[in-house]
Amino acid sequence: MATTLTPDEVVHYLQQHQIPYLEIGRAFGTIVAKVNGTPFEITTLRRDIETDGRHAVVGFTKSWAVDAKRRDFTINALYADVKGKIYDYTGGLEDLKKRHVRFVGNSKKRMQEDYLRLLRYFRFWAKMGEKEIDVDVQRALPQIIPFLDALSLDRRREEMFKIIVGRRAQTVLRKMQKLKVLNESLLGIPFSKKQRKIFIDRDLEKMLATFGFSRYK
Repeated sequence: MATTLTPDEVVHYLQQHQIPYLEIGRAFGTIVAKVNGTPFEITTLRRDIETDGRHAVVGFTKSWAVDAKRRDFTINALYADVKGKIYDYTGGLEDLKKRHVRFVGNSKKRMQEDYLRLLRYFRFWAKMGEKEIDVDVQRALPQIIPFLDALSLDRRREEMFKIIVGRRAQTVLRKMQKLKVLNESLLGIPFSKKQRKIFIDRDLEKMLATFGFSRYK
């Protein structure tokens, strides 16, 4: 859930109503409320103050449009109120209809803010994209790919896992291979036992081997 309330105000209201909460993500504006054992993330609207491709320093805002413009894709910048009314500041609804995965604003700038967005782009494209990868994304790739190594292993592993088990995994991996996104750091990722079991259960081992994944088993 998103709110114009500051984290301090969110905590105040939760305490008033004796709702337990966690403050793990407080620095980024997120308070986790636990209602009947179910966690609900409540995040204050944000704006980026500083980014370095891995971490972001954020400030808070009361503008929904400002919050939307710092998000990665237009389809991830949609808001709905309690009555179900949708607020769209970036053209995300139209992109959903067209099954078009598109960055908010400048693709290169969005990826420079967080290099993981490169892999997230392919993950969402694998899941719902039907259009060709945007030309501006392809042009920016050579300048972003070298920085993937700067990301933690856990972040890269989770995105790659979601790509591999996706409905269009083969198509996306071929595209990543063609665009030289599949580098040694991605191909050498050691997956968890639970993830490896899913590869086996879904009979993905042969497919992975054809793309050079040698440490998945």
